[in-house]
Amino acid sequence: MKRRAVLGAMLALGLADRASAQAYPTRPIKLVVPFTPGGVTDNIARVFCERMGRELGQQFIIDNRAGANGRIGTDAVAKAAPDGYTLLLGGIGALTIHPHMLKVPYDPVNDFIPISLIATNDVVIVINPKLAPTTPAELIAYLKANPGKLQYGSSGIGAPTHLAAELFKSRIGADMIHVPYKGDSAAVMDVVSGTVDMSFSTVSATISLIRGGKLRPIAMTGLVRSQSLPDVPTLDESGLKGFNADTWIGLFAPAHTPTPIITRLYEATRISLADPDVREKLIAGGNNIVGSNTQEFTAFLAAESKKWGDVVRAGNIKLDE
Repeated sequence: MKRRAVLGAMLALGLADRASAQAYPTRPIKLVVPFTPGGVTDNIARVFCERMGRELGQQFIIDNRAGANGRIGTDAVAKAAPDGYTLLLGGIGALTIHPHMLKVPYDPVNDFIPISLIATNDVVIVINPKLAPTTPAELIAYLKANPGKLQYGSSGIGAPTHLAAELFKSRIGADMIHVPYKGDSAAVMDVVSGTVDMSFSTVSATISLIRGGKLRPIAMTGLVRSQSLPDVPTLDESGLKGFNADTWIGLFAPAHTPTPIITRLYEATRISLADPDVREKLIAGGNNIVGSNTQEFTAFLAAESKKWGDVVRAGNIKLDE
C-alpha cells in the first residue's frame, strides 16, 4: 500500500508539472539582469526579452539588480520561487569565476538550472596604434622582448577580461603590468590616450574606436572569429591552440523549476535566437549567438569553472571585497 501511495504521489506530481507547463506562462515573467542598464548584459536582455515575450505571449519585465559584480542579482534568483516567473540572465563572473575567489551566497551548480547559453561576447586584445605590433605573433615577440614593461588595462580585478589576460600571460610566458579599471570604457579610453599600452576588452566597448582607427585590434580571445570583426584573427588560429577566453551570457532558472517549464523556455529561446532581427541586433552589439540546450550548457559551465579556477589559483588572484 505504501508503495502504491508513493507511486500515486509521483504520478500526481508529474501530472501537475505537465499541467503547469501547458498553462505556463499566465502572467508576466521577470528577468533579473545583475548589472546596471546600458551594459552588455542589459543590451542583450532588451533585444531578447521583446522577442521572448511575443513567443510566450507574456511580457518580460527586466529587473536590473546590480551590485557585487553580478552576485546580488544572481543570489536573488537562486532564492526565488522555482515557478518559471523569475529568471536570470547570468554571466561568466558570478557563476564560474567568483566562486573560486571568495565565498558566494549561492551554489553556482545546485541553485540553478541552465536553460541555454544565449551568446558569447568577444574579448579583443587592442593596443595603442603608436605601438609597433600588428599581428598576434608580433605582439607576443614584443612582450617577450620587453618583459614587465607594458601595461594592460582590464575592467577590474577578477573580471573576465583580467582573467583572459592572466591566461594569455601564462600561455606565452611573458609578464605584463595589470592596471584595473572600473569598467571596460575607462580602460579602453586610456589605451586611446596612451596612458596604458593595451587592453583586453569586449568588442562592444571597442568596436567604434577600432573602426575609427583609434585602437588597433590584434587578436580575438575566443575560438572563432568575431561576427562583428571578421578580419581579426583568433589567438587559437595564431598558434595558441585551444585558447578560449570569451565572456558569455546565459539564461537560468532557479533549481527545482519543473522540467516542462524549462523545456518551454528553451524552445522559446531557440525560436527567438533564430529570428533574423534578433540576430542582426545581437551581432551588431559584438555578440556571437549560441543557443545551446540545457545539457550542452551544463557541460560548458563545468568546463568554464575548471578553467577559470585553475587560472585564479595559478595567479593567486583575490577580490578586494
